[in-house]
Amino acid sequence: MRERRLTVPTLAVGAHPVGDALARQLRPVTDDLTSRLIPDCGHIIPLDRPAELLSVLEPFLRG
Repeated sequence: MRERRLTVPTLAVGAHPVGDALARQLRPVTDDLTSRLIPDCGHIIPLDRPAELLSVLEPFLRG
């Protein structure tokens, strides 16, 4: 990542307990970052809040 940046749209999805850690890690190396936090969710987002995750993924993937 020191020589190249992510130039494609990038999505960082976080939840408790890590919060926005992924977004903070990606922000310096990404040109087009979208960050979302899923509230009231444990560490494994697809298991804990699948509908909420889908509501974040669908609009992002549609572009």
